[in-house]
This record gives sequence, structure tokens and C-alpha cells, in this order.
Amino acid sequence: MIKEVTNFVDELESNNPEIFAKNLELKEGLYILLDVEEKEGECVASNIDAEGKINPDDYGLYDGNTEWNSFFEKCLKIQTHSIPVSSAKIFNPNKKIYNATCSPFALGFNKKNFIKYDKSILLQELENQYFPIAEQYLNKEKEKHHKWFKCFKEIILSSFPDFITQMDEYQNAKTNFNINIYLKNPDIEDYREVHEEYLKEKVFNKDKYNVEHDETTYGISDSLSLFQDKKPFLQHQTAPLKYNYRVGGKDAMKLWKFFQMQKNRQLPNPMPVFVDKQELNDHVVTLYNVKGKKIFSEIVRELIEDYKADLQNYYIIFFNNRAKKSRVIDIDFVPVFQYKMLINIEELFPLGGKMGKLKCENVFDFQFNIANKVFNNQLVQKTKNNGVWLRYFDDIEIKPEYGLTDTIYHLLYKYRKAFYDYTYKSRHQSITAVMFDDMMFESIKDDIIHDEDFNKGYSIKQKLNIWFSLYNHFNQNKTREIMASKIPELTEKCRKIANENEHLSDSPEEFLFAAGQLVYFLLSKSEAGEKSHAMLEPFLQKAKADLLQDAISNTINMYKHAIDFGKGRFEKLAKEVLAFETDINLKTMQRYLLAGYFADSVIYEKKESKQ
Repeated sequence: MIKEVTNFVDELESNNPEIFAKNLELKEGLYILLDVEEKEGECVASNIDAEGKINPDDYGLYDGNTEWNSFFEKCLKIQTHSIPVSSAKIFNPNKKIYNATCSPFALGFNKKNFIKYDKSILLQELENQYFPIAEQYLNKEKEKHHKWFKCFKEIILSSFPDFITQMDEYQNAKTNFNINIYLKNPDIEDYREVHEEYLKEKVFNKDKYNVEHDETTYGISDSLSLFQDKKPFLQHQTAPLKYNYRVGGKDAMKLWKFFQMQKNRQLPNPMPVFVDKQELNDHVVTLYNVKGKKIFSEIVRELIEDYKADLQNYYIIFFNNRAKKSRVIDIDFVPVFQYKMLINIEELFPLGGKMGKLKCENVFDFQFNIANKVFNNQLVQKTKNNGVWLRYFDDIEIKPEYGLTDTIYHLLYKYRKAFYDYTYKSRHQSITAVMFDDMMFESIKDDIIHDEDFNKGYSIKQKLNIWFSLYNHFNQNKTREIMASKIPELTEKCRKIANENEHLSDSPEEFLFAAGQLVYFLLSKSEAGEKSHAMLEPFLQKAKADLLQDAISNTINMYKHAIDFGKGRFEKLAKEVLAFETDINLKTMQRYLLAGYFADSVIYEKKESKQ
């Protein structure tokens, strides 16, 4: 995987170097360019006049809404080539005042931190720490680098912070803004050169992990590994090796650039990295940064339809956008990606034809229109900017008001990784029929428990339609029944019992389905203030037929005043259900009770609907 990432960066640097600057954002703050020179042995800033005022073209306050111009464009490029690897690897590690830059040609700090100290401490930290460390990264063979640095240092130490604090823009800057002073003399290549000297040393985690071989330093990439020396419970105590894979300095820099692109939101999440197909990697980055395809599904669709790409042999990386280090949550190899699929969701339980809107022509339709429904739309959520929030690896809080109940919370943690593997890695074996049955039943049962005045009816029927339409989709057992055809058969059987002289066979399925029909009819007779599908839940708890029959008998007695016993349909169904005998454990067949309850009621059918 490391080889593929370094090849990825190499390819971009060679064929698409401008992509590294795409969609970067200048941080809010005050930006100042110093034009330094040496006159008669004295260093001066030629763009600062005798009164200490700087040329108006060489500074600006940027707050995100400021009009973009060439000045800010240059500052953005300098910012890119002067940022620290991390807060632990800055030039001012003691008091951490100057923590926004790591370059001998730049000085950056946060105003909130800056105003805590008096002038003597500010200058002392510069003289004793920042500048001595910064000087180490100058090119020893380039005299101009040393002249620029010498003048920059002298001017800052002689007039800093007075010429900064007297500026109106500094006074107007918010306390959380950065103040950035950049040398105007060096070009971007000079900034890049000294920054890479800094990176070569700092992209490794710690010096004590480094080894020398053939005049090359090998160490643990700071982008990949986070050592928890002071947190034993976060350490991998059972790992076979104390250190993981060491890389050389050049590769460590490329890894840092890759993760810097991810940190800068220049890579999609998840991110495919193709093996030996660099043109596809280039397409991915271009689609994301130039064509504005921010969602993985959109990128895949473009690759397949526009580039006629065969998606196979790639690594997929899921990043943690909130982490400071060890930003990879999941990484895996995908030999073949199966994009297209065709799933028909039948409306076995009436929803006015709306189930036809659940299109499922590809794996991402499955993710959003099918899998997401199981988890009350908490697995994948659309964002305001037409993006998608994938919650496959997020920490999740229970929020019943949004449908994230205790049950859905536990189902998410239990099964979301399986759905991720199914969708993004084409590992169709990751979801089994047993798993699907469990999540569907528990999700439906949760809706029943939280139902108020039948407000969960649509969700329940939608989930039942999904469950029974896909009943054989995840099945490794070829003898499993076909529920999509079973439900109409059971409905018709109950219709014949209710309207003709049919009888229940010895089938527990028929018994439970007919029982569900009875329970729905009985509960519909409850007072308006009591009506709720939650009243079904006690019936689902019955493990034996006689216990379920007792519950139905008791309910008949409760609502007998509201039942017109002269109709005949109810009596015929009740007679068959209450006389049925079986010792089977009903817990394994609760789906039939659910199906009978939520299917079209044959008791309430109008006469003209009979065949």
C-alpha cells in the first residue's frame, strides 16, 4: 500500500502538479510581505518607510469574505510551503508562540497566544529558539538564502513587535486570527526548497526510531503511525513487532504530501488508489478537485460511464477527517468492484405505490435507498452542500428524537461495517441471511415499540417490503422460502377462510399470519387515545401457540363490546386460530405474525373486492 501511495504522489508531481494547489484555503489572518535588502552593511526593509508604515500593496487582512487578489494568491502559495508537520514539530517548542510557520523565510503566530506575553519574552523566544532552529534548514550552498535570512532575522529582532502592533489591521484582526510575516524576496521555489529540508527530518515520528542504511535514513512515518508512549491502553500490546514498517526519507515525504492533500480536503473519502493504473488515480483527483464530484459514488459513476474504466485492483482508504494523526480508519484491497445491481422491492404491504420510488440499480442505490432505511436513515445522510455524510466509522450518540434509539444505535455498531464492506469492497458475503433477518426484525420491532397513534406505520411497512423482497438476496441456503410469493399466498388463504369454508392446514406459517390478521382487527377496536402499533409488541413475545391464543382470547373479551359478531369473517378466522395446535417455538417465526398484522386485512375487505 505504501508503494501505491508514493507512486500516486509521484504521478501527480510529474503529470498534474497544479492539482496540489487546487481548492486550498488561505487561513484567516493578517498577511505581511517584507522586502529586505542590505544597504551599507545594514539590513533594511525597503517597503517600510521612515515612519514605520509598510507599502499598502504588501499587506492585507483576510477574513474569508475578503476579495481575492494576487497578493493573497501569493500568500496562499507561501502558506502551503511553510506549514508545520505538527504542533509538536515547530521551531518554538517551549512556549509555542510561533506555531503557524516552519520556514527560515516566514514567521507566523496566533494573535490570542501572542498577546499573552510581553515584548521581552516574545523576542527571547525568537532569538533563542525560532531563528536558530530555522537556520538549520537553509541551503548551505545558496548565499542568497543566508542573506535573506540574516536580514529577516535582524529586522524582526530590532523592530518586532512594534511595527506589527501599531498597524490598524492588527488591531482589527480577531483574536483567533493568525499573523503571518513572509519574506517577499524568495520565490515559491525557494520556499519549497527550504520547507522540504525541514520535511525530510520531521516527517518521521521520532528520531529514536530511525536507522541508517546506505546513507539513507529510514524511520516510522509520522503520517501513518501514532505512538502512545504515555497511554498504555492505546498501545498494541500484542503486536508481533515493536515497530511497524520503516520507510526512507523520500517516501516519508510523499506520504506526508498525500495525507496533507487529504487534510486539505483535496481527496475524496473514501479514496480509491489504483494499482498500476495511474491514469485512473489522476482522473479521481481531477474529478474531485476540478469537476466538483465530491461524493465517492459520483466519482465511480464518472469513471465507469465517461472513462469506461474497469474498476479493479485498488486499495480503498477511509479517512478520519477529525484526527490529527493516524488518519486512516480502514484500508483494504479490492480485487473487483461490482457497481451494477438490480433489486426489485415489491409492495407486499400497501403503501400507495410509493415503494416503486426505491430504485436500486447500483450498489450506491442499495446503500442509500435500502440499507439506510434499516437504520432509520442514520447510516448515510445528505449534507447541506449536496454532499454525503457516511457514518460507517463515526462515534454515534443516542438521539431518539431523530430515530436513533437504543436499538438502532446497537444495530449500527453491530452491522454497519458489514454494509461498508458490501458496498465499497464488493464483499457480498459480509452480510448473511441470518444477519439481515436479525437487523430487519429488531428495526421493525423498535418502530412498533416507539409507535404513537400509528405514526410508524409507513416506516414499518417499508421495512417489511424491503425485508421480504430481499429475503433470499443474502441467502447461502438455497432451500429458504420465497417470502415475496409467500405473503400473497397467505393472504389469499386467510381470505378463503374468512369468506368460504376453508380451514387452516397444519402450517405454523398460516396460523401466525391469520393470528396477525386477528390481532390487527382487535387492536383497531381500541379507543382513539390508545391506538398504537406498540400494542402488538406483547403478542410478539409469546413463544408458544397456547400463550398467543390466550392473549388473543383476552383481547377479544376486552373489545367484545366493539365487535359486530354477525359479520362472520372475524368469527371464522378466530375459530381457526384459537383451535390450532402446535408445539413449535414461535420466536423463530415472528415474521409471519408481523406479516399478517400489516398485510391487507381480509376482515375489513369490501365485498366487491372478492374474486
